[in-house]
Amino acid sequence: MEMKNIDQWLRSCRAGLPDGSRAAAAIDRNASLEEISELAEEEGLHQLASVLFEAEQEKLRRGPDAVEDAAEATQAFLRAVRQSLPNHSRTAAAIDRGAAWEEISELAEEEGLHQLASVLFEAEQDRLRPAS
Repeated sequence: MEMKNIDQWLRSCRAGLPDGSRAAAAIDRNASLEEISELAEEEGLHQLASVLFEAEQEKLRRGPDAVEDAAEATQAFLRAVRQSLPNHSRTAAAIDRGAAWEEISELAEEEGLHQLASVLFEAEQDRLRPAS
């Protein structure tokens, strides 16, 4: 993944993490993806850890010139979250049918999936911001 884009995605994720989180602290100090992933796993943030692991694996497969945008990283996060949701979840159904991030975020919030809602909200805001 292009570091600029993964950094943006991590900042979106960071907004949903408690201040006492070791993974959040690692994001704040720009730790390696591997370290953030390990800390996220230790804290039970399995979706975050899974996406970071996938990013590292994809980076290794593609080589140093790999480029992935923030939207692709968000989609990878959605896929990881979806695997952990029960089939009767309205959020899961929205992900399955490819609903807009805004709709998925609203459903996630209703179902108490605050980290997912926060990540999608931030990703949507990033997408709407003009490029600098």
